[in-house]
Amino acid sequence: MLRILKNRRVFQVVLVGANLVPLVTGLLVTVLGVGLFVPLDQVGADFAAQARVYAIWFTGIFFLFLWIAMNIETSGPVLKIVACLVALAGASRFYTMIVLAEFPTSTVIAGVVEVAVLVFIPWHRFLLAQDEA
Repeated sequence: MLRILKNRRVFQVVLVGANLVPLVTGLLVTVLGVGLFVPLDQVGADFAAQARVYAIWFTGIFFLFLWIAMNIETSGPVLKIVACLVALAGASRFYTMIVLAEFPTSTVIAGVVEVAVLVFIPWHRFLLAQDEA
């Protein structure tokens, strides 16, 4: 297991692979709209427009993590910022679940994945420490 964690390529593939979901979701909502996930008669025009704005951010997250994966030596500060922002989004998702009660399983899974992104910070540090050793 430790051998896998020492492999830069594994780090890159897992980091980029984990962010294919926000990429696909972001592109789908940007192009097709929020009606793909929520019946349009249940949302207003403001929410539909706002969903497209957030979808662009979802898409952007993928490209930030792609840049991080391709620039392992220098991307530490950016990784910390982006991973913490994603984890805060997951934490806010959990807060909303607590306040408003029921949510679909997919929302819970999304929150877990968002918070789990924090694992890339120590993994990245571990990889860089291997280079120095």
